Amino acid sequence: MAQLVRIDGVNTVIKNLTKVGSNLAKGTARGLTLAGHFLERESRKIVPVQLGNLKASSFTRNVGGSGFRTDIIVGYTAKYAVFVHEDLEAAHGEAFNIKHAQEIATARGTKAGTAKGGMFRRGKDQQAKFLEKPAREKRGEIIDIIQKNARIR
Repeated sequence: MAQLVRIDGVNTVIKNLTKVGSNLAKGTARGLTLAGHFLERESRKIVPVQLGNLKASSFTRNVGGSGFRTDIIVGYTAKYAVFVHEDLEAAHGEAFNIKHAQEIATARGTKAGTAKGGMFRRGKDQQAKFLEKPAREKRGEIIDIIQKNARIR
């Protein structure tokens, strides 16, 4: 004959597991958003600057979903962003300064020596692949940000 065993607290266990899952999902979404903002900041450090429009067009957005299904996009809205990002032949940063040293030197104090003129020294780290490079190089830090926020508390 079978014996009945009574187990107390099953409802409490299920309720606690549901709560942990919900907190984990919220933490994951928060971590993805923070990681997106981190990537955007790192990318802005090396984006080529002439007038500043490209740099100012950076964004991090939640484009849908929530919890574990959160979709975060980091990008640039300037129409020419893709062309600058992909043009490995263009001189940016220190390469630009070297290539155009004579023009930069003679442009000081003239209209050409302004941002609109384009002949001024550029930041040494400016380069193409300004979004892809930090995504690859900072991968570990990005994962750490997500992981720290997705902890069970």
